[in-house]
Amino acid sequence: MWRVGYATEASVAVMDWARSSGHERLWASVWDRNTASRQVLAKLGFLEAGHRELDPTRGTTLFTTRR
Repeated sequence: MWRVGYATEASVAVMDWARSSGHERLWASVWDRNTASRQVLAKLGFLEAGHRELDPTRGTTLFTTRR
């Protein structure tokens, strides 16, 4: 199911675990054409830190980070 918040809910749980484990910075990657996942990362405060075309068939991978 799409657009019901499962990705956001799961991401928040991972971020909470990471924070409680002492991690200060998180990284995530996403295909540039995956608009829904990019929106989730933006909503959670991730900022684009770079990009690379790793697979010519799938397109460019965006790398994001959050403190």
